[in-house]
Amino acid sequence: MPPVPDFTVAIPMLYNNTAFVKNATSNEASPAPACCAAMMSTATAGRRLMQADITDGCPTGTTLKGSSQTGHWGYWYDLLEPALIIGNDTVIDVEMPTFAAGQAWSEMGKGDPGMEDIYHWDPVTGPRIAFKGPTGATGGHYMTGPIYVCGAEAGDVLEVQILDLLPRPNPQNESFGVTTAFSIGWWNRTGYSTPGYAPSRNGAVVYKAIKDADTGRPLYWEPQYLFDDSSPLNNRTVSGCVPTIGEMPRTTANGDGYYDNSGRVFGGKMVPCVDGMQNFSGSGYSGLVYDSPEEIRDYSVKGKWRIPINMHIGNMGLAPVTGAPIITAPPMRTGGNIDNKRIGIGATMYYPVEAAGALLSMGDCHGSQGDGESVATGVETSLNGKFRIILHKAASLPTKLQLINYPMLENANEVIIHGYAYQDWIREISNPQVNVGLVGPTGGVDMNRAMSTVYNETRAFLIHNYDLTEDMAINIMSLGVDFEITQIVDSNVGIHAKIPKWLFNSTLWETEPFYEAAVKTGTSRTAYP
Repeated sequence: MPPVPDFTVAIPMLYNNTAFVKNATSNEASPAPACCAAMMSTATAGRRLMQADITDGCPTGTTLKGSSQTGHWGYWYDLLEPALIIGNDTVIDVEMPTFAAGQAWSEMGKGDPGMEDIYHWDPVTGPRIAFKGPTGATGGHYMTGPIYVCGAEAGDVLEVQILDLLPRPNPQNESFGVTTAFSIGWWNRTGYSTPGYAPSRNGAVVYKAIKDADTGRPLYWEPQYLFDDSSPLNNRTVSGCVPTIGEMPRTTANGDGYYDNSGRVFGGKMVPCVDGMQNFSGSGYSGLVYDSPEEIRDYSVKGKWRIPINMHIGNMGLAPVTGAPIITAPPMRTGGNIDNKRIGIGATMYYPVEAAGALLSMGDCHGSQGDGESVATGVETSLNGKFRIILHKAASLPTKLQLINYPMLENANEVIIHGYAYQDWIREISNPQVNVGLVGPTGGVDMNRAMSTVYNETRAFLIHNYDLTEDMAINIMSLGVDFEITQIVDSNVGIHAKIPKWLFNSTLWETEPFYEAAVKTGTSRTAYP
């Protein structure tokens, strides 16, 4: 088993020199919920915690809906109260609302009670979810969770099987997504843009999921219109200012804290409150609701192309033990914003556990995305998923999980190992939340380092699992393993290694003398399990 990080070492958790202030001095996790004893002994599962409905009983509900009370926006935190408590080997249904619905509100949120709850902005008190990002004043992904798995502790491995995914329908029973060229995309990198071209806009395309008339399952994405998301004609002025001092919601006693944003700086930009109103243009603050005006919409894109359905979860993983909130953008040792289009139906993910209860959260869903996610986003959309959750204890890990120090994907065809520039950026980079987005070697934008990481992990995996020498392993890696770019936009860039199981499955060689993938996880399909 790989070494478990030393969780007693203090980690600087500043973000742009604004610190989250924790009231308690202890970073200890709370004791296991009282109902875990019953769950672990009976293998029943499911306790959904709501602020007004926390009891000592253990109802067996296994559905977690996205809401203002069952998610966290833009941060991971190991001292959050769970939104759901389950036992081992449990099937659950989870709603995963997107953080991007506000960009095309009429199509992606309006009239949907769950979305309207999450995005609610009171004209006097401000947003219902005011705490966004690690200091309460930035942005990031809305994450449903955390889900507490009874019996999970540091050194264990959590298995998450993705049984099904479906786009969330709006009140008209239609599903939409949006893809935006944000400034973190490769198109905006110095030296890599079109020569002589100075980017001055954030082109966004709204997509509609075209569904099978008989099954209702999505077939492909069709572009509806394009608009400039950076246009001043998009109304980002809101009535009801964000509080300058805010409590972090739904924490354990040891995690209780607040932020003080007296300067009203949001996403690096000062946004003053004038006559009870704020204009968040250019701030990067999440959760604003607007529809682009007709005069900046380009409908000529409709019907020009189709994008294959490729439903997957961009950001899923376990809370790292840090004792303070951290940003959701960079992928990490325990999963997070991996943005691998293969984390879809038929995939099984394995995550190393750091926190008691594992604390699984999921969000940033995509209807489609290419390897690299080069423009900065996929088809950002809301998905509903069905998952099976299995806990593997450290003392009895199967061979394939014994070296897990990173998130690993498995499907019927392959094992996929994920590597980043910094596999454990939270502990490896100085002042990590500020510096992770820097170009290497001091930051996470370093493809050479990412390749070294995943190469070493893959070599160790092959040697350990298949009784190989190093000479054998590196030979196989050069001939039978594909190293592919996962994403180049999430601060801590990623490369994954795709290992076909066929290479080592001699029972197939007689009937299948050559390798052909039978299950294409995440690709456009009309047949589903």
